[in-house]
Parts: sequence; structure tokens; C-alpha cells
Amino acid sequence: MARLTIMLKESRNHKVKQIHQRKESFERWQLPRKKFIIGSTMGGLFTSLPSISIIGQGINYIDVLSQTQLSLITSVQNILFPHDSNGPGAYDVMADKYLLWVLKDKRMDPEEQDYIVNGISWVEETAEENYSLTYSELSQSQKEKLITNIAKENWGKSWLGVILNFIFEALLSDPQYGGNPEGIGWDWLQHNPGFPRPTVPLLYPEILSTVSKNQ
Repeated sequence: MARLTIMLKESRNHKVKQIHQRKESFERWQLPRKKFIIGSTMGGLFTSLPSISIIGQGINYIDVLSQTQLSLITSVQNILFPHDSNGPGAYDVMADKYLLWVLKDKRMDPEEQDYIVNGISWVEETAEENYSLTYSELSQSQKEKLITNIAKENWGKSWLGVILNFIFEALLSDPQYGGNPEGIGWDWLQHNPGFPRPTVPLLYPEILSTVSKNQ
């Protein structure tokens, strides 16, 4: 059993290493999305950070994640960025809805999409290894301890960092992208996004086509 656990850890870390070797393509996809979603809204302030929206309407989320997968990743998001007296948490900013929209972005590298989805399986594997239970069967304290331990692994640190990055995007983005409902993140940061708000042709990814047509 110990040997199998070691082999599974090595396999997960190897997959993360492969992803890092392909980081350039991931960043090419990330840059325009972050630039238009966060940069244009926040006036560049946070561009250094790593009801459904107009763009999100019609998405069949089951095509992206199963209900079990969605429940797990929502739980992880809430552990990473919990609601407390200091401000909103992942649930409040609808980080799960935002991540689902991201996963449907046709410009996203399929291998990067697989990396995010595979991480859910790796969390499940680690729950089985540590507790002989599925993630959903764990108590809240066990889940929190599990995520703390996962963060110490190379693969866990990398995967959780990606998930946290998308939570920040949800927190700071225009509500039209599915996160930050009613500007809850802006209110927390005491940020005035300015007016007028972007129209559909100026939202990502539509703005890419708009710019192309005007060139």
C-alpha cells in the first residue's frame, strides 16, 4: 500500500512537471483573458495577480464537470478562500460558476483544461490514500487537513495555486463574466469600476473578434 501511494504521488508530480514545461502556451491563453476581464475593469490595479453572465448563458456545465467533481472543487475553493468577518469568500463571489465558464473557453489549451480537471481526481486519490474514504465522506476538519497536506506536495502546491488564481479573477472581474455578483468584490475593496460598463462586443472573448474586424 505504501509503495502504491508513493507511485501515485510520483505520477501526479510528473504530470505537473509536464504541464510546467508547456507553461508558455498556458500563459498565452491566460494573458488576453486576464487583460480584458480584470485589467479593463480594475484599471490595471490587479493585472499582476495571477444569475449566470451574458457570456455564460446556455453553457451545459455537466459537459465540463460532473456534479461530484463540481462539489469537490467548490469545497476546495471555499477552504482556500473562506467567507469570514473580513470579507466575502469563494462561495460569495461565485468562484465555481466563474471557473466553469473558464473551462468552456475554446481558446483554453485542452491539456491545461485536463490539468484542472485531473487535479480533482488527484484530490480524490489522496483522500482515499489518507483516510480510505471519498472526499465527500470526509468531515470538514478532515477536508481542511487534507488540503493543507496536499499544499505541501509539488503537484498540490501547483494545482491549488491555479485554483486560487481563478478565485481572484472571480473576485475582481465584471459580474457579466459570472463571478463577483453585484460587484461584491469591488465593494469589499472599495473600488469604483467606472462607467459605462463594457457592452457585449467589448467583453472577452467577443472583444477579440471586435478588434479583428476593426483592423
